[in-house]
Amino acid sequence: MEERVNGCMERSMSGKPLALDSREMKAFVTYISFLSQGIPVGATVQGAGMVQSKMPNRRADTVAGGKVYEAKCAVCHGADGQGLRAGKVGDAQGYTFPPLWGNDTFNNGAGMNRLIMATRFIKHNMPLGASHEAPQLSDDEAYDVAAFMLSKPRPTKANLEVDFPARWNKPVDSAFPPYLLGATPDQHRFGPYPPLVEKQKQMVEQLKAGAAAERANAAAKSAR
Repeated sequence: MEERVNGCMERSMSGKPLALDSREMKAFVTYISFLSQGIPVGATVQGAGMVQSKMPNRRADTVAGGKVYEAKCAVCHGADGQGLRAGKVGDAQGYTFPPLWGNDTFNNGAGMNRLIMATRFIKHNMPLGASHEAPQLSDDEAYDVAAFMLSKPRPTKANLEVDFPARWNKPVDSAFPPYLLGATPDQHRFGPYPPLVEKQKQMVEQLKAGAAAERANAAAKSAR
C-alpha cells in the first residue's frame, strides 16, 4: 500500500516519495483502511475503477480537441491550462481546479498521461456535472480533448523504460519506450489503438503457446 501511495506521489503529483514511517504516510494508509471497513477482500465495489469506453479507431485530432477544450474545459482549468488556485502561490492550499499541463501537473509517468486512461476519465467525469450515467461529451470529443491536453508540456519522470519488465502487458497507450508492437511512438501516444490491442492479444497467445510447449517438453523429458 505504501508503494502504491508513493507511486501517486511520484507520478500523479509529480513529487517526491514519502518516508514509509512518516506521519503523512501513516495518515494515508489509515484513511484507506478506514474506507475499506466492512468490504471483504476481493469484493467488487460499485463505482471503483474506470468505466470502459470504446476508443475511436483513428489517430486523435488535437486541433478538434483544442476546440472542445475551449468550449467545455477552459472555464474551469483556464485557457492556459493552469487551473484555478484555492489560495496564493506557495501557501499549500492547492487548487480548486487543477492545472492540466505545465510545471504543476502530473508528469509523463502518471496513468493520466495515457490517452486511453485520460479519455475514459474525461468521458465520464468532465466537464463539471458529468457522470458515467450522464456524460456530456461524445467518445470522439473525449478522445480528442484528452489528446489535446496530453500534447502539452509537462514534467518528465526518469527511467520509465523499466515500468513494465514483462513487456507483454505494457499498455498500448504508454507513450514511452520500449515499443514492442511494431508501431511508431506517435501511434502509442495518439492512436489508433484497436490494431495495437489486437497485436497485443496475439502476442499473449503466442507466449501462452510457447509456455505450454515448454511445459510439455519438460514433462516428456522427466517421463523418460
